[in-house]
Amino acid sequence: MHLITDNLEKRNPKSRSSFLCCLILILVVLLTACAGSGAGTGSAAGSAKAETDNNAAKPGQGSSAAAAESNGSAAEPGSDGNAEPLRIGVLKIADSFPLYAAVEEGLFEKRGLQVEIIEFQSASDQSVAYEAGELDGMMTDMIVQSLINKASGEDGMRAVAMALGGSPEEGRFLVVSSPSAGIDSPEDLVGKRIGISENTMMEYLVTRYLEDLGIDPGQTQMVNIPKLTLRLDAVMEGKDIQAAILPDPLAIEAVERGCGTVIDDTKLGKNYSQSVFTLRRSILQETPERARAFREACDEAITLINEDPARFADLFVEKANVAPDLQDAYTVPSYTPSCVPAEEEVDSIQRWMVEKGLLEKAFSYEEIVEQP
Repeated sequence: MHLITDNLEKRNPKSRSSFLCCLILILVVLLTACAGSGAGTGSAAGSAKAETDNNAAKPGQGSSAAAAESNGSAAEPGSDGNAEPLRIGVLKIADSFPLYAAVEEGLFEKRGLQVEIIEFQSASDQSVAYEAGELDGMMTDMIVQSLINKASGEDGMRAVAMALGGSPEEGRFLVVSSPSAGIDSPEDLVGKRIGISENTMMEYLVTRYLEDLGIDPGQTQMVNIPKLTLRLDAVMEGKDIQAAILPDPLAIEAVERGCGTVIDDTKLGKNYSQSVFTLRRSILQETPERARAFREACDEAITLINEDPARFADLFVEKANVAPDLQDAYTVPSYTPSCVPAEEEVDSIQRWMVEKGLLEKAFSYEEIVEQP
């Protein structure tokens, strides 16, 4: 640039200023063009960013939604592997067995559902855990369920499936008499002391048995012995009580040890007792697909058990806590799939609980049972 300027100045000094003006004008044009080019690049980048932002996942659309879209289909209900497991509280008895079978056969996982079975030694411990928010559901009966719903309000639970008791033959209870009591018929119970567990299904059952057989329950004396093994020992001894209500397998053991069978509820022509699988109302309302998967897995487990009970014999002995000397007499029972308690069964329990003062007001059928 200096060489050009020097040569022009030697030829014509006046032309120097004109040349500089032209040169400045050229530089201004070049700088303007460069600025325009840069502005264009910036606008393109801004448009690309805007398009990226518009295509970004909206709130609630995570990577699983994107993966489902790329695969061309949405995830199946309950298939979210990151979902919290359903925590189900159980007692180690025959009523809980379909849950164990469902876990053993992978029927929950098959439906993309995680289930954690939590075992308890008593229904009272189970209830405390539920009310503390440590459980999402339970294997229980409708008396315990109603008491929990009374305490929990809107955070109560509904029965989603029958555990045991879909027919009168399921979940047998016996009223047995002491070997030396001389009680041979239900009428002989008048004036006698009967071992029960107060304010539970056991007391409800004895009351209903006697009423339906034409016997006034008030003419007997019901004695509270909550622990089943102690009740069995007491009726065998025959001092504090002369009769007792017991479920299988303890009922089987009592008869084998010499107790008499006074009432067998499978022969009364009516379905008195039911145990149920329940889930929190919030789960039913917020994630109904999980509840549906839970129910379907239970139904499939029951079908498999009924088709081939021998296949599940060893697991049943372990999970139903069957004593070694009762394993031949107490085998895998049958269960009823796709079943929930009938309205008359719920109403009977609710009426008794109101009569006993356990509830101020009966729950409606819809508050206790979730229809499939």
